[in-house]
Amino acid sequence: MNKSIPQVRIGMIQSAETIRFQCAAAFSLLDLQGRRITGGKAGTAYEAVIVRAESASLRFRVRLAIALTEEEARLQQEKLAARAIPTSLWHPGIVLELADFIMDNREYWIVTEPFADEAAAKSFAGGYEPVGEAVVVKEIVRKAAGTLKLMDHSFTDACRVVPEDPEAHIHLLDVTVGIEFHWQHTRTQLLPGILEICFNNAGRLQAINELDVETYLISVNSSEMTKENPIELLKAQTIAARSTILATMGKHHYDEKFHLCSDDHCQCYHGVANISEHSRSAAHDTEGVNLIHAGKVCDARYAKICGGIMEDYAHIWDNREVPYLVTGVDGREKLDYPLSGEEQVIAYINSSPDVWCNTQRHEIPSSLPYNTRDLFRWRVSYPRLELGELISRRLGITFGDLVDLIPGDRAPGGRLIHLDVVGSERTVRIGKELVIRRALSESHLYSACFYIERDRDQAGRVTDFHFIGAGWGHGVGLCQVGATVMAQQGYDHQAILTHYYKNSRLAKLY
Repeated sequence: MNKSIPQVRIGMIQSAETIRFQCAAAFSLLDLQGRRITGGKAGTAYEAVIVRAESASLRFRVRLAIALTEEEARLQQEKLAARAIPTSLWHPGIVLELADFIMDNREYWIVTEPFADEAAAKSFAGGYEPVGEAVVVKEIVRKAAGTLKLMDHSFTDACRVVPEDPEAHIHLLDVTVGIEFHWQHTRTQLLPGILEICFNNAGRLQAINELDVETYLISVNSSEMTKENPIELLKAQTIAARSTILATMGKHHYDEKFHLCSDDHCQCYHGVANISEHSRSAAHDTEGVNLIHAGKVCDARYAKICGGIMEDYAHIWDNREVPYLVTGVDGREKLDYPLSGEEQVIAYINSSPDVWCNTQRHEIPSSLPYNTRDLFRWRVSYPRLELGELISRRLGITFGDLVDLIPGDRAPGGRLIHLDVVGSERTVRIGKELVIRRALSESHLYSACFYIERDRDQAGRVTDFHFIGAGWGHGVGLCQVGATVMAQQGYDHQAILTHYYKNSRLAKLY
């Protein structure tokens, strides 16, 4: 294994009263200073519990923008100062020295001064224009602290489980998979590397898996994909996943003790249980290869089914151009886009264009976790009263009785940037894409690319809402279904990545 391969820390369990595990081999139990406190037996179940805990002291700010350079950040600050909004600069991210490359993924966050409490920060963010640009962020004033007990030994703040056989795996119990999605469940994950048990900001326990990034990637491509995927697709997925973790380390979970979580929020990582030789081969053949733009590793986002047109970054997340995450047609057919008006959006969603991710036209293996004809185009319905209660509960807002939903601006591929919730007491504008999807579902609506049909009573009042939509996910970057079809049709991983990440190139960094 290449010694320059970076180590990553993956949050497996983010909040629990107890952490349960067993190891396939004997292991050493270390404190945070690396001192061996005791040893554990192979195959024996152990449980870590809280003896005492003190939650972190937090302050809450609101992030208003992200910039790549300090000069750009200062200009943003001047514009906000003109609006009487004082701000500070944060510089999150990390610097890694790889074989022949200094990887610096740091960026500048323009954040407000601290608010009195989280509720005040959320109130400011909710009323900030443009809608969806402001995000509440945590500032740790004092770290969480505590004592945990494991195997009759007490540990201050954390302990580490290190198998004596480096090839042995740790069985971590009660891991929640699919958090907030309709498939949420718990399972036991089989983990390589080291297990760290520590305290989160709330003073509860969390479990972190520490391992090298290449071993991690073997598991990621077998968690996001299956062995039935074409090998060129697995290579493309692996390079995208490698680029994503290197580009986002220290930022996605800036306030946590791990780099990425193991769930859909970051990248699915389900340990080694489903690893195939295809997964190993894809990681081995692309070891150290990343997507690069302007001397930096690309934050190579991806989603399940774009629906026919990929979106650009700025309309889904913070409003800045990312030159390699731009809109485009997912195929060779010419489509009329950007989708600028509701009639054009309706016509697009009601069509079945010959694009790569059209599962109504292209067969993909039935064993794939995302194989469905129902999500290239889909329909979801709610009674008005039920939907009004759902939106209010999911977003924590009040607007009276739901009267109507009015679509606002749209991204080039048809996804809503904002949506007006018209109530009997007031109208509330919500956005962007993810907020809309969370508001309209107990988990997440399939995508924000939809139009609305309404059933009405004799008085003209809406009785039911119907969402008719396209795609599954945010639609930015690689479309996993589309990339699968491309690989089936003979495209190699370079061609697949060039299609989905414009203005980027491949480079071996270690």
